[in-house]
Amino acid sequence: MPFSSGKLFALLPTVGTLAAAGGAAALAIQIYRRPVETAVFVSRAALLLAGVREETCDVGNFPIHYYCTGRRGTPIVLIHGIGNSAEIWSSLVLRLSREYLVYAPDLPGFGKTPPAPEGFNIATHVLYLKRFLDSLGYPQVTLVGNSLGGWIATRFAIANPERVNHLYLLNSAGLRREQMNSPYAVDRAAAQLSANHMLGYPRPLPGFILDAIVRVSQMPAYTNFVKGYDIQEELDSVLSQVQVPTTIIWGEQDKIFPITCAYDLHMGIANSELVLLPDVGHLPQLQASAKVAEIISKDHSLWL
Repeated sequence: MPFSSGKLFALLPTVGTLAAAGGAAALAIQIYRRPVETAVFVSRAALLLAGVREETCDVGNFPIHYYCTGRRGTPIVLIHGIGNSAEIWSSLVLRLSREYLVYAPDLPGFGKTPPAPEGFNIATHVLYLKRFLDSLGYPQVTLVGNSLGGWIATRFAIANPERVNHLYLLNSAGLRREQMNSPYAVDRAAAQLSANHMLGYPRPLPGFILDAIVRVSQMPAYTNFVKGYDIQEELDSVLSQVQVPTTIIWGEQDKIFPITCAYDLHMGIANSELVLLPDVGHLPQLQASAKVAEIISKDHSLWL
């Protein structure tokens, strides 16, 4: 599974604006020393300044951190991928919350949610997603998952079809491993290659950014999941069991999960819709948030 360097890329367009506002030297030092943390801080600040609530719910004496905001209707729940946290959805949250009720939790072991005592595997993530949704008290939700989050959301929808009125898979993981093209970021060279595969970034990244990618790739939640990847429950043999309406949104430039994965998901899930996004990589919610929001809103408006 790839490290999602999306947090770092989410920060880059913001740097110039902040520097122009003043404190450029202090900002540069902070970015250099803690680029991932700075990217998360910027995204979190944008959410809170927009009135998004930051909360923690207790599920069986286990805390799950999440953001929530919005108005009405069936909740939209956003599930992030490996190496990320709820802040990766910040742009999409702000767009969707103008009309809809939106939740974005941190998966166990990521962001502000601690590791689950049961370990790092798909079954555990599905269990805690169910507990989180139970705590919200809604009979049905719309699930949106990117990468690992799509894998988790699909497994949840198979086990609990009555709880999901629509499933959105954004460059989802979960198909057989031989389709993946994902270098493990053990050093700067591998980190650069991983970033290129994810977003098609055309220029070399600074060394301090590459070092940050390597550090995050060494997180226990990441390394333990990767170690157990071969025994995870892959989706190939169970796609026919997905009985909920499903929309597959795929960035065509994703080199981690090639476009063949999108076609396999589409063929395997009956009555699914496939939307391809040109010039978009592994993180459509970052690179094409307006288009993703438009796609979700088109369907979700029917359920208000």
